Amino acid sequence: MSDPVPDQSESSEGNAEAVPVSPWLRATIADLQDLDFEASIAGSKSADAGELSDLFRPSIQSGDKNTEPPDTAATRIAILLSSVTGMHFKPDESNEPFGAMIVFADGRRSAIPSDFRAGHVDLLADLANRARHPVLRTRLADVCWLLDRKRANFGTMALAGYGEIVTKADKGELLFRFEKEGGALQHDARDYLRRALQLGRMLGWEKPECITARGIVTMLRKRAAESRALVPLLWFAELDLDFRVSDAKEVGLDIDQVVANLPDGAHSHIVIELWRLGARAYQLAKSDEDRFRCQAAAAEQLAADADAAAKKENSAMMAAHWLSAAIAQLHGIPGTKERRTELRHRLIDIQARIPEEMSSFSHALDLREIADRVEKAIGKATLIDKLFIFASLSGSPEPEELVRTAEETIRQHPLSSLFGTSHMDHEGKVIHRTEGSGVGDPHSSAIANQIAQTEAIRRQIAAFGQIETARRSIMNEHALSDDVFRSLLQHSAFVPDDLVSTFARGFLRFFQGDFVSAIYILTPLLENSLRYVLKMSGHDVSMFDDATQTQEDRTISSLFEQMRTDLDDVFTKPITTDLENVFLTKPGPYLRHSVAHGLLHDGSPYGADAIYACWFIFRLCLLPLFPHRKELSLSDI
Repeated sequence: MSDPVPDQSESSEGNAEAVPVSPWLRATIADLQDLDFEASIAGSKSADAGELSDLFRPSIQSGDKNTEPPDTAATRIAILLSSVTGMHFKPDESNEPFGAMIVFADGRRSAIPSDFRAGHVDLLADLANRARHPVLRTRLADVCWLLDRKRANFGTMALAGYGEIVTKADKGELLFRFEKEGGALQHDARDYLRRALQLGRMLGWEKPECITARGIVTMLRKRAAESRALVPLLWFAELDLDFRVSDAKEVGLDIDQVVANLPDGAHSHIVIELWRLGARAYQLAKSDEDRFRCQAAAAEQLAADADAAAKKENSAMMAAHWLSAAIAQLHGIPGTKERRTELRHRLIDIQARIPEEMSSFSHALDLREIADRVEKAIGKATLIDKLFIFASLSGSPEPEELVRTAEETIRQHPLSSLFGTSHMDHEGKVIHRTEGSGVGDPHSSAIANQIAQTEAIRRQIAAFGQIETARRSIMNEHALSDDVFRSLLQHSAFVPDDLVSTFARGFLRFFQGDFVSAIYILTPLLENSLRYVLKMSGHDVSMFDDATQTQEDRTISSLFEQMRTDLDDVFTKPITTDLENVFLTKPGPYLRHSVAHGLLHDGSPYGADAIYACWFIFRLCLLPLFPHRKELSLSDI
């Protein structure tokens, strides 16, 4: 594979600086004249395009690593071939089966098919027609057809080529990378056949080349079943079902036969996946009785894994995971209610042991510098000035910046979010799951999880470095009372007139350090104030039930689901997003739900999230007053 360069292939006339042409685009049809472009791979038995890419590289490199290779026809063609064969093969993506093998943060990357769209399709076609190595010919033909769907003959050439590669690998004439004995019961063969069947769907399911590929899939699936090769059976049975190559019931019967005579040392994970695949096969065959039987068998294997985790590995967390999966597997199966109930009872018993396995990990943060700046800002100001300074200690981040930062963090540290995450409460129950980022573009769930982690750190710094420092400083210098807050809050457009005293009591408790009273008083008031401000802005915040002809106010969840645009217009997106992250969404503190349903434990109100939440509500109360700060005299409070 040639060295990555910026994603630019042409120079623009009139520009002061010419845009460099990608090395793999310098070759022309004229370079093919009297050229044996396959000399570098002559005699290669590799069934892997990436290995061919490596074989083309020595003919590109010069003797001196610090000098550019000679600009000859042979070198230009070798760079092109190395780039095309070095592209990342993605058979699961039928519309984009090839991608860049390397992408750098600065935008540089290796070749992708669209690089060759302008002016190079004819060159690829000529190379494909002349290529003798089946792997090279197939890759060139597939890319050529991908770029120009009118060249159906190259799509057919690629379809036939994938079948030829697998057949030759099965005979030992070609070898997949890292394989010495040969054979086609390999995941690489599965990938080639998946791409072949994709092409068959698009070019003609009854084409002879497609019929050949389908026959190979059936043959390999049956061979895997006969030899009781569990993992290859998973590969090729799933492929068979994905494209409905064989009768689905036949696939299910093959799986049944293998699982009934499991080889020694069969891994339970593979057995579970086989039962699930069998259930899928019988579902396609409309054989519900067999489908439910396979689902139940998978559930019982999961339950057995839970027992093993609890007894042999002494891991309540793992046991709870497998039991949860077993209960989910039994969902929808008639006659399993009692078994599901039994498993749920076992799950509750095991979850009670999870807190014993949980460990606390801490990282010390030196907040002295932040605290010193806050104390200096508070200084000798008047009480009213201190309260306004207190309300402006922190700000809500821009939602777009949160997403950008999360995506950048995932790209820089991919292993930290590669796998999915289970979020547990203090009793060990899984209350939320987020998906892993995978490879490439991170999943939205992984981004949300990363944002939650970043925001948790920000709230920690704000709560203990700024808010607590300022709160204590104010309390040390001033005697606060309900009257002080009532005098201030009566002017706030965020506080309804009939709740001024309740808000005042909540904030007094907050400043006094009684965070338990503060969080339980202020959190329910937030919902009412959001409705109040929206009504004052001309929005209808009620719901009318046509059936009962009754009218009710929207809950805070309904406001964010149905009136998010109105909330953004009134409060701005940073504030509404911050509210959502603190009070409503998982992963996150989920404070509104936790307070409403009594899910907080005794220490929760003294944590960073609760302190920040109380301060945030205070900030919302004072925000409408900032433009009128000079009009508020000391006599008011």
